[in-house]
Amino acid sequence: MKIIKKEKVYSGKYSDMNITYFEDKFGNKKAWEFLERTNDTEAVVINAYHKDKVILVKQYKFPIKKYSIEFPAGLIDKGETPESTAVRELLEETGYKGKVTQISPPLCTSAGITSEIIYMVDMEITSEQGKQILDETEEIEVLEFDKVNLKQQLLDYIEEHPDCSIDARVWAAYFEG
Repeated sequence: MKIIKKEKVYSGKYSDMNITYFEDKFGNKKAWEFLERTNDTEAVVINAYHKDKVILVKQYKFPIKKYSIEFPAGLIDKGETPESTAVRELLEETGYKGKVTQISPPLCTSAGITSEIIYMVDMEITSEQGKQILDETEEIEVLEFDKVNLKQQLLDYIEEHPDCSIDARVWAAYFEG
């Protein structure tokens, strides 16, 4: 592939819409549309657990017009590490404190449509649940599930809550085959 040029066609507060014009392996000129976070910001996605429980969050996602059952997550601010971001975001979104037990390498989430890079961070809960520290635009419900048979619990949950969807990262992380 030979990239000819990248053009920003829309610039928003948090994301940009781009078109990359390129030449394919046969010499044909083509275009590819994709989203990019402003300032190339990366994010953390937190697999928080304690004993035999996993902590998930439920929040409304405008693109899918449903609530998403997902891991706590957040953007890495300038000067932060994935570890420090995970500690901060876990406390803000769930009210729990935790310690990082593992961090993935940088991962792509949906490379065909977005430039987003995330770090999957495993965290062990080290406190009782306290008060969430949410932004004015956040409305997050904390959910707790048993690690054992999580797949079935999630299926049961969305059957009872048809306005919900399961984030693919949760499904993949606890997929039982």
